Amino acid sequence: MTFGGKKLVAAVVAAAALMVLPLGAMAADPPAKVKVGLMYGLTGAASPIGPVQLDGSKLAIKEINEAGGLQWGKAKVPVEFVVKDDETKPDVAIRRFRELKNVDKVDVIVGQTFASITGALNKQVKRSPMAYFPVNVVALGMFAKDEMAPTTFAVHGCAYSAGYGSAAYLVKNLKKKKIVFFGPAYAFGQDQWKGAQAAFKTLGVKAEYLESPVGTSDFTSYLTKIIEMKPDAVMLAHWGTDAINVLKQCYETGLKNKTTVWFNWMTNVFGAGVPAEALEGVYSLMSWYYDMTGFEDAAIAAQSKAFADKFRKEYGYPPDPYSAMAYIGTKEALRGLSLAQTNDPMKVAAAVMANPSFESMKGKGTWRIDHQPIFKYNAFVVKGKSAKERKDKWDLVQVIGAYTGPDYLPSLKMLGYK
Repeated sequence: MTFGGKKLVAAVVAAAALMVLPLGAMAADPPAKVKVGLMYGLTGAASPIGPVQLDGSKLAIKEINEAGGLQWGKAKVPVEFVVKDDETKPDVAIRRFRELKNVDKVDVIVGQTFASITGALNKQVKRSPMAYFPVNVVALGMFAKDEMAPTTFAVHGCAYSAGYGSAAYLVKNLKKKKIVFFGPAYAFGQDQWKGAQAAFKTLGVKAEYLESPVGTSDFTSYLTKIIEMKPDAVMLAHWGTDAINVLKQCYETGLKNKTTVWFNWMTNVFGAGVPAEALEGVYSLMSWYYDMTGFEDAAIAAQSKAFADKFRKEYGYPPDPYSAMAYIGTKEALRGLSLAQTNDPMKVAAAVMANPSFESMKGKGTWRIDHQPIFKYNAFVVKGKSAKERKDKWDLVQVIGAYTGPDYLPSLKMLGYK
């Protein structure tokens, strides 16, 4: 033998001993801490929404730390976070991504407010793998099989779903047939139109389409044209400042008094940005709303109230839907690390997909193969309150229903999976 006999026997005995140890005993020691990169649009065009998202993420991390830390095998590990502002600019976001990954050495990145930035970072993740959990609504095309990075998980879905769910409810529940769809001339609005068209086709309804340039301040000519078309309902698909302006001007031009106004994707920020008279009676979809009083599912109402109370106590204002989705996305990012017990992005992704279900204030969520989740309640239908009905400036809408079912999401076949 090349090796001494006693040494060989000792080596064999040692190897055998290792083979009978439990798997956990062979795992690497837990890290001293877990670091999360939080990157949102805190300045620039995204600045109305980015800060409320950041607050949602910070609350998720605070809750985990108050419970002793992130579970890592038998240990609990403290969670730290590093905040970056992507300035609502893709080039800045890419630089910040590299800083978080290479300088700050974070274990996972959570964030984003605008879809264009999420798309740019998803491409970075494909080239330089990182566990990445964007929490905004992203472009439909990002979920395509050949586009989605294997370690990206987008908890808020895509704008297609907002259009589909809005159109389906408008026709099936409100019995509208003559509809005008009015949106912005970029992917967020156009993806909603694709979703609406899919619903209209299924339901045998044809709709007229109008679009306005991003940054339009005066919508009078568009709204006057819609009044002349005499629709049963108008769907609005705008975002940001455009959303606030178009809602105000629907009221100012009198359109709101002549037809049913449906705003596809409402947030607290938009609703609070217009006079009560402009929001009163307007129907909308929201990914979630903090006040579920009267909602048919008592468990969801209770979970929503518990989260809203914690958030309001922490920050002094009620959570926006985008706060809630940032909270969920941050919890999921950390659950992935806990399950994998490593920050290896491919192992984190595998752990999430092997354990795809999780609980939330929207009910049970389950990740699909395209890395977007379906929830028990995908979105909630709301109706704007009058000034007399409101208790305070954040008492904006009443929840009157919800959109459930798998058809809310684009089909996997459409995305190249089947």
